[in-house]
Amino acid sequence: MTVGAVSNQYGYVGTGGVDLLATMQMLAQRQVSRQLALRAAEAAQMAAQAAQAAAMQAIGAGRVDLYL
Repeated sequence: MTVGAVSNQYGYVGTGGVDLLATMQMLAQRQVSRQLALRAAEAAQMAAQAAQAAAMQAIGAGRVDLYL
């Protein structure tokens, strides 16, 4: 690498300036995307738990018969 070059764990190598700003913006967008994906996964997990609880209530109320 040359003096003033920038590198990170994503394999990017540049000379700073606009390249560095673009890289920082890309990394920030990736972080936001990860956060949104995590929130979506948590919401899906909560929905699955609610569905499971509703199913258990229906079974307990005798509205659903289980044949194993």
